[in-house]
Amino acid sequence: MDSTKALLILLLFVATTSAVIACLAIYNRKRRQQTQPKVVDEKEPVAPPGQFIAAPEPQPAVLGDAEEEAQPSAIERPQLSGVGGTQPTALDEAELTRVQGAQPKEATCPTEQETQVAVPAGAQPTGKKPASPKKGSQKRQRREPIKRGGRPRESTEGLDKKTKPRRLKPEIVCWKRESQWVPAVEVPEELLEKCGLEVLQNGSPLKQDEELEKAFWCLEQVCGEVIVRWNEAEAVQEAKVGIDQEDYLLFKLSGKNLDQGRLVKSPSWGSYLVIAPDTWERDETLSGPAPVMPEQVSLAGFKAHFFELDKNGDQDIAFRTPNGESKVIKKKANRFELIGIRIDDVIDKIGPIFLEGHPRILDMNEKKWKGVKTIVVGEEGSGRKRWKISFTPDHNKNEQDFPSDFLEKKIGWYFVRFYDDKNNLIDSLDFRLITCLKEIKLPVLGIFPYRDGYKSVHVELIHAKDCIIKPENNKKNIQIEIKDDRTILTVPPDPDYDLSYWLVSLGNDNLQVKIGILVERIWWTLGEVNHVPSQWSDRLVVLSRDDFAATSNKALWLRLPRRRWIDKVLVGFERSKARPYNVRITENTIVVPLRDFVDSQEISNKVRDYFFKIWIERDNEFHEGIIAIIRSSKYLEYFKFGYGRKKTAIAKATIQNGSGTIKINGHDWRYYFRTAPPKARQFLEKLIEMKEVQEKLSKHEINIIVHGSHPTTMRQPKAVAHAIARALMNYDPCLAPLLRQAGFGGVKVKVSDRRISDESNRNSKSD
Repeated sequence: MDSTKALLILLLFVATTSAVIACLAIYNRKRRQQTQPKVVDEKEPVAPPGQFIAAPEPQPAVLGDAEEEAQPSAIERPQLSGVGGTQPTALDEAELTRVQGAQPKEATCPTEQETQVAVPAGAQPTGKKPASPKKGSQKRQRREPIKRGGRPRESTEGLDKKTKPRRLKPEIVCWKRESQWVPAVEVPEELLEKCGLEVLQNGSPLKQDEELEKAFWCLEQVCGEVIVRWNEAEAVQEAKVGIDQEDYLLFKLSGKNLDQGRLVKSPSWGSYLVIAPDTWERDETLSGPAPVMPEQVSLAGFKAHFFELDKNGDQDIAFRTPNGESKVIKKKANRFELIGIRIDDVIDKIGPIFLEGHPRILDMNEKKWKGVKTIVVGEEGSGRKRWKISFTPDHNKNEQDFPSDFLEKKIGWYFVRFYDDKNNLIDSLDFRLITCLKEIKLPVLGIFPYRDGYKSVHVELIHAKDCIIKPENNKKNIQIEIKDDRTILTVPPDPDYDLSYWLVSLGNDNLQVKIGILVERIWWTLGEVNHVPSQWSDRLVVLSRDDFAATSNKALWLRLPRRRWIDKVLVGFERSKARPYNVRITENTIVVPLRDFVDSQEISNKVRDYFFKIWIERDNEFHEGIIAIIRSSKYLEYFKFGYGRKKTAIAKATIQNGSGTIKINGHDWRYYFRTAPPKARQFLEKLIEMKEVQEKLSKHEINIIVHGSHPTTMRQPKAVAHAIARALMNYDPCLAPLLRQAGFGGVKVKVSDRRISDESNRNSKSD
């Protein structure tokens, strides 16, 4: 009985709830019917035969000055046709609102239904068919170039707050994420907060990239029209970006690491990235060898190819298609140039440095700025809200001065971009401005070192008193002397210090500009064909005739100061019989396999010494240098060798007539072991300071080659000490008991380890 009562109560509760819900539904439906907009006499207006009443058409965004002022929406100002061509008055609009029963709207994104407006019955018909709303039906103007990118740094105080900021034009960009290049649409940040924002390519929505920034939408194709669409002023607005090419994308790279770029129509000079089908192959006949191998792209079926174009070079961006056709992206002539007091340092990727004053812009075209409408100059680098300004060139002058706002700048890294009358990017230039820096004095060095190797080099940076120069990287052995109007850098004779980077700032300014200082010195060494050596020397390399055998893997390596430093190199014993070797524009090293000279007459003749030479062509002049020597069999009898070992470090010491110097891998032993542990240095000094050793060193010199481990450990210094002791024992056996009692000589080095040591770098000072 209790269960029956509970069931009845439950059924009653369900029935009551259903009735309440039904009543609420009926009530809400009647309420919505009462709040629907009503027309006069509760009837829809009827047009005379053959005539129609036109609803207002949503107006697309006009990308220009017209959007500076807030425009009334379609509901606020309905467009009435056929009434003398006039707009309704404020009274008419109030009456229209009252008659239609419109309710106040909240600040939400308008829908398409909300953009339709009923027309009162009193409106005169136009006799035309109603125009259906079409997105983008009116012709749009491109955004001004100055408004592309981040906001300016200046404060907005004092500006008219009622004036809307001009929106920017989206652009096609690319960036490298890990090992993959990603082409995308960059949407200006002013549009990111707009309602209904979407990006489409060929009608299909693109996916927003969430990993980098919210302002990027990844492309899905390399061609087609890109549309950025959003809701504003109760209408649909849109901006278009056209991709002219059908099968590839061409980007001009920028940034310190060349890891980002912007889409351009044609190349001029600099670094470029081409996203092309993976079936295309680089045409090395027209483009030269690739700087690096092609890399992956986020688009399936495409690869990223790299090109380096010189200002005055004859190379083009060219491919070979699968059917054998040549695809050449023509290079346009260099039209724009920055002139002034400038220097080109080793960091050519971010533009030249202008000193003492500001540069000027030169149009080398005889037609004087024809086709150039806008020039934009701004701060380069990563991040947003960087300073920028635009101006229109004076078409009566070939040279243009920068605006006065830029002339107030004293230091920084800047870009200059040139746009045509359609706001398409024509070209761009980068440069650095350091007005407090007056001059960089680098000594003029010979192509090759003197007989006793390179010396320390003094570099002077002349600048204003409030100019601050600091090293960017950890180059502890470069001595820095700071004076009022100059900074003097002393660069040691070490290939690791030929290139150094410095940060220049002005007073308390937070801006810092990076500069590179390069001491141009050539280094070489003996190594293996397929392994780039890590240690270099400026001393004569002693070669054996076995190094030139047909099965030898030995090679002489040349290290140039930088890429494209020389035009041509010849190697051999005589200029008339020298062999040419290719200089790759993307590398600063040259490998010369010694087996290439196995058939030379100098190899078979063991009676005399022969010099191994190189001839370098630079600036249309040939320079001769001696980098190695093949000793006669008679001369080798005067050498005494010694081997030493400490765990993984193996050293070979050679004693010959000389002035008492001790060289390790071409360097003075004190300099080479400058970072060694104190105990290791003391162990080596104990040997050298022995009275008996000092007597031998007064008339001889010792050249040591050591490899394995590192100079900063205990191993190399001890291996060197044992090698010197062994060489002295071979030179004078009477020294053996004394040296062994002092703890020198170590264990006997195995024959296999001696062979490894002999195959390492062997440097020796010539007589």
